[in-house]
Order: sequence, then structure tokens, then C-alpha cells
Amino acid sequence: MNSLVRHRKKQVYRPETDLSDQIDRFRAMKKQEQTHYAYRNYIRNPQSTLISSQTKDLIEWREKICQWTYSVIDHFELHRETVAISIDLFDRFIATRGNRCDGDLALIISLTTLYIAIKIHERKRIKLSTLTQLSRGQFRAKDIELMELDILQALSWLVHPPTVSEFVTLYLKFLPPEVQGPVRSEIFEQTRYLGELAVCDPFFIEHDSSTIAFAAILNVLEDNVSYDLMPHSSRERFLRDLQTHILLQRGKATVRLARNRLQTMQKVSGANNNRGNKENEQNSSRSKRNEKGQGEVLASSNDSLGSKGSKGTSSRRIRADSTDSMSVCSRGSKGSKGSKGSRGRGIFTRARAGSLVLPC
Repeated sequence: MNSLVRHRKKQVYRPETDLSDQIDRFRAMKKQEQTHYAYRNYIRNPQSTLISSQTKDLIEWREKICQWTYSVIDHFELHRETVAISIDLFDRFIATRGNRCDGDLALIISLTTLYIAIKIHERKRIKLSTLTQLSRGQFRAKDIELMELDILQALSWLVHPPTVSEFVTLYLKFLPPEVQGPVRSEIFEQTRYLGELAVCDPFFIEHDSSTIAFAAILNVLEDNVSYDLMPHSSRERFLRDLQTHILLQRGKATVRLARNRLQTMQKVSGANNNRGNKENEQNSSRSKRNEKGQGEVLASSNDSLGSKGSKGTSSRRIRADSTDSMSVCSRGSKGSKGSKGSRGRGIFTRARAGSLVLPC
């Protein structure tokens, strides 16, 4: 599977001097994710865990849905954090169904959670008719509206989950004042990217966003920021303040697990991105020779996703350390506002019934 190229607006990081508000905000967000938004609260069978109850088919559908959602968000130039919110709603709702669904159900749930996330968290509006086009007419607007009500009721209208990006923004308020603005912005960008990778990996569904954000920051400081830009003393002061004020401990077992997984994901996504670039060059050459028209090629990320006649989920189990789910997102052009070039607004790629299509 070719990995996604990231297109997102570069945000300006602004530090704050008064940390009391940030400490209070962290406590409120932490309470949210441990109570109302805790994934385990939504699992129908409390004895089951994510990996043991979720089937391989659902894992594969979720990967493709993540990739598709990022593509749609990038096309309409929306915030990538909206993807994290949409997938969070998707995961929690599927959990209320015992992590069981077929392909068609996964499709309409993903369309609906995206619709909810955009409607609530974006200023820009996407018409419901546009989303029905993305299903190639498989679902009507009324179908999505009915599913929306089902999802909202099942989730008790809790549609504002704390995201990794929010925690990253909050943590970086604790950076020492001697850390320069460009360094702060780079740490923010690199960490936010790791958070986007984590959205695509079902390994992190049961991990708190606060833990993922902290693990991502630790990895960025270790692997991507030189000591010339941020000396050892500044790093230690930063981590000490996080531990003192909001009790973040770098040696905690869950933090180490998240760090290891993120490091593996970053390596895999980098390898896939390099391979994808070569494939894109080859595909470009072939398309020039064959002169294929725009919109004639199926979106590769949606192959076999929820085809008609699906028999439901498979009973096969998968390993928790599988790296299949790591190839969905990858680092691409930095700071791009969106996909342009030959893509025309309002035109959608053709796809067979039972699969989502990408805007082009």
C-alpha cells in the first residue's frame, strides 16, 4: 500500500509564561480521557481487549479508512486533527458493537464520524451530498443522518475527545524560555507528525492521548533535535518541570511502550515513503505512455473495502506487534496547504460499489 503524502498548514507555536492555566487545563483533559472518553468504557464485553476481540478484517478496514480520511481532509484543506477526532468516534462506536461489523457498516460509520467531526470542529462546512458522492451513491444523505443519531446516542453525545495534538501543544508550554522560537516550532511539527502516525495504528487505541503525546516529544528530543539547538540542561529542566507540575514520568512502562512503537512506525513509514516515491515515478511514466484519463483508476487504498456480499468479520486473530498498520501515513512535503496540480475540485475517482473513493 502506498503511503500518504502529508499536506498540512504549518502552525506557529507561541509559548506562554503563566503555567497555572496550563496545569489546570491538563488536569481537566486528563480527567476527560480517563473517564468519559476512556476507550474501555465503550467495549461491550469488558473481559475482552482490543487485539483479542478485533479481527484482522476490521483492522484492515480501519487502516484504509484512516488513509482515506486523511486524503479527504487534505483535499478540502481542513485540519488534520479532525482525522484524530473522527477515528476516535469510529473506534468508540465500533467498541459499543463488540468490535464487530462488516465492510458496508464500516464504510457508513466512517463517513458519518467524519461528517460529525467536520460539523463540530471545523469552520469550513462540507455538504452532506459531497460525502454521499464519496460513497459513489451507495449511501443516501438520510442513511448518514440516521447513523449520526445512532452514533451520538451510543457515545452519549461525547464528541470532543482530547487529542494528541492538544496535549503536545500544552506540554510545549513548559519549554524553558531559552529555547528559541524556530526550535519550538520544529519540535511541535515533528511531534505532531508522530501523533498523526499514531492515529493510524490500532495499537494506540487503548493508550491515552496524553501518553502518546509525551512519548512522541521524548522521541523527537532524542532523535531530531541536536544539543546545539537545545542543550542538555534545557532538556532536563523541561522534563523536570513536566514531572513536577503534571506528573509526567519518562520511565513509566506505558511511555516506554509508546516510544518503542512510535520509533518502529517512523522507520517503517520512512521506508514505505521511499518505496512509494519510486512507485509514483514508475506510475507517472506508465501513465504518460498509456495516456489514461483522470478518474479512471481506482483508489488503491480502498481496494476490497466493504465490498457487497461481505460475510462479516473474520475470526482470525492478529498479533499486537504487527507492523501492517504502520504503512498508512508517512512524512511528505512539509507545510503544504493541500493537494493541487492536476486535481480538480468536485471531481471524484470512480470506484466499484462498496468502496469509498478519493476526491481528486
